[in-house]
Formats: sequence, C-alpha cells, structure tokens
Amino acid sequence: MKSLYENIIALLNEHNIPYQEYDHDPILNYDDAERERVKFDWKGVESKNVFLKGADGAHYLYVTTQGQRVDFAQLKEILKAKVSLASEEDVRNIALCVPGCVAPFGFSETITIILDPSIEECTDYLFSPGVTTKTIQANMQDLKALYSYVPNPVIMLPKIL
Repeated sequence: MKSLYENIIALLNEHNIPYQEYDHDPILNYDDAERERVKFDWKGVESKNVFLKGADGAHYLYVTTQGQRVDFAQLKEILKAKVSLASEEDVRNIALCVPGCVAPFGFSETITIILDPSIEECTDYLFSPGVTTKTIQANMQDLKALYSYVPNPVIMLPKIL
C-alpha cells in the first residue's frame, strides 16, 4: 500500500503536473510555514485543507487557502448533512496524514473533496503532501485539472458574492 505522499507524487507525475518539492524543518502551524517560506523564498498561497466528518460517518476534505474559514452552514445545505471537524484519530487513520498536514488530494475514493472558490484566486499553491517535512508548490490551474483524474467525488462550491 502506497503512502499518501507516494500517491500524491504518483498522481502529479502520471498527469505531467509540474511541481517543485521542498524538504525542510517540520511545519506544524502557520508560524512554522512562514519561517520556511522566508528561508526558501516561496511564492504562492498556503493551502488550508480541512478533514471533515459527516453525521452519517462520511468523510470530506475541504480544500481552501490560508485565512479562509469553513462555512459549515453552506456545507450542510449543499451536502444535506451536518459536518464537523474530523478527529485527530480520523486524520491519522483515514486521511493517513499527520494532523496539521492534510493534503489537498491523494486519498481513498471514499473521501469527497470539496473545493472552495478561493482557490480560483491563486496561481501558485503550496501544500503539505501529508508529512511535516515536505512542501509542494504547483500551479493551481494544473492542480484543478488534476481533480478531474482523482478517484474521489469532487464538488466545486459556488462563489458567494
């Protein structure tokens, strides 16, 4: 069984998505991310990927950008189910990530991916491939195209004006 990191790299390579991979000190929060951003002179927007669990036991991945909030009322309306943050145990055992390092794709097809419209506003996207010591930088338009190849159901949320 491949690790989440291996799944992500395989998907990027299989679909010829250009990316830059960085090895660095552990990133466990946005302060750590900012320290590494300065050290490596990263350009782009930090990802924010939130692992959620529905009241019915289904799992969801909310893909957005740093500083954005999850609109739980909107999700309840769209999904027709109440969702909440998944437990750290679910993040480790189902998403196969270190808590705080949830990736934007690469998961089992049982996890529905929800794309926040804020991702439309960025060019370069920085994300963890599920581990604390690696960051991947890729063009968001390339990553959006990749979502048509993942085995997961993908929902693009409408932009709210």
